[in-house]
Amino acid sequence: MGKKYFRKCPLCKKELRYTNKKNRNTANKKCLLCSSCSHKKAHKRPEVILKMKKVGAMLKVKYSGEGNPFYGKKHSKETKNKLKKVDKSYTQTDEFKKKCVKKGINNGMYGKSVYNIWVEKYGKEIADNNQRVLNRKRSINASGKKNSMYGKPSPQGSGNGWSGWYKGWFFRSLRELSYMIKEIEAKNKKWRTAETKDLKIKYVDYKGDDRTYVADFLVEEKELIEVKPEKLKKSLTVRLKSEAAKKFCKERGYIYKMEDIKILSEKEIKKIYDSDNLKFTKRYEQMYNERYNN
Repeated sequence: MGKKYFRKCPLCKKELRYTNKKNRNTANKKCLLCSSCSHKKAHKRPEVILKMKKVGAMLKVKYSGEGNPFYGKKHSKETKNKLKKVDKSYTQTDEFKKKCVKKGINNGMYGKSVYNIWVEKYGKEIADNNQRVLNRKRSINASGKKNSMYGKPSPQGSGNGWSGWYKGWFFRSLRELSYMIKEIEAKNKKWRTAETKDLKIKYVDYKGDDRTYVADFLVEEKELIEVKPEKLKKSLTVRLKSEAAKKFCKERGYIYKMEDIKILSEKEIKKIYDSDNLKFTKRYEQMYNERYNN
């Protein structure tokens, strides 16, 4: 008979037996209940959830640092040499890779998500809490300088506004398009896009993260223009961007302006579109055709 390993159910204290140490330790780390408590769905009760969290925290301390069975130990030279001599070249063969990589319905995770697995194992309440923690971590890891798009202009076609090209000028919203036509073109002003390296503005958001901001237009090489609806001008994010932009412009001899403008009517947009001067991005081209050609 092989050696047996034991642990107690975190809830009812019933002694549970395991055939190997690895399974026992895994069950400890996950604070798994016995089959009886699991069938009663006890893990869904708030008091049990709190108790399991406390047990989990205790176990984390127990098995870390000096609590780790391998703490302070090292592999012998003999063991290291054995590990080096192990031939792992077979793992690079196509045959091995085909066995390991399971696609479609053969994949154990086919049609599932991590959240689904959490619900099955721990119940919806714990799964929802785990998802909130995961989302928070992802948000922190993708904010400020950690964001791969930090300091870069938004790609063409991104965002929620109707985007496209007017006479070769790219716009990200109907408000920008309206400003192009009613203000810049109507008054024959010279302009260039503000989404260039020399016009990137650094600012700190309300969370304290470093971010970059670019306005919409640089008009007559002196006015940095941001087209923004009146109702959004008082929002905290817009105010922080505005303060940073004013400081940026003062240091470089520009004038920062936040402008609102009446959006073109549907008749005006259709007239410009029919003249072949206006083209939307693929997504909005389809929406335009559904709205006007049906």
